[in-house]
Amino acid sequence: MIRLLKWLGVVALVATLIIGLIYAETFSLRLYVAMFFGIVILGWLTSSIFARKAFFQVIYLVELFFFFLWELIKASLAVAYEVVRRGDNMHPGIIAVPLDTKTDLQITIFSSLVTLTPGTLSIDVSADRSHLFVHAMYIKNGDSSLLANELKEGFERRVIRILD
Repeated sequence: MIRLLKWLGVVALVATLIIGLIYAETFSLRLYVAMFFGIVILGWLTSSIFARKAFFQVIYLVELFFFFLWELIKASLAVAYEVVRRGDNMHPGIIAVPLDTKTDLQITIFSSLVTLTPGTLSIDVSADRSHLFVHAMYIKNGDSSLLANELKEGFERRVIRILD
């Protein structure tokens, strides 16, 4: 998938630059950007014929982006509410999340997404790469398995689907 995206970007950039050199007087920057993304989208749509797996991986990547954005907003609001509100509503702890990811890249992306979400922090990966240790600010009712399942079904499942 990464190779496909790289070549789509290169082809779109070259085509946009060639068109820009030919018609330099009449195009604005907005039109160059539109042409670039139009060529990328056209190349991606035609990839559905030749590389179906890469075609769907791009869709899964967009899904992961919006899922992460939603989780980021929810977690940011929860942490901001905790800062503004009186009292202590936190139940912090360290949990071990069992990993289904197999490659170093999958583990790195999964742990990075966990760390980038406010209220959670990836601490370490076990030596046998079977567990990710996560510090969480909010463990509801002390049930660490609930949070572990939430992370696995949220980020890990989507990361595996993109990179497998």
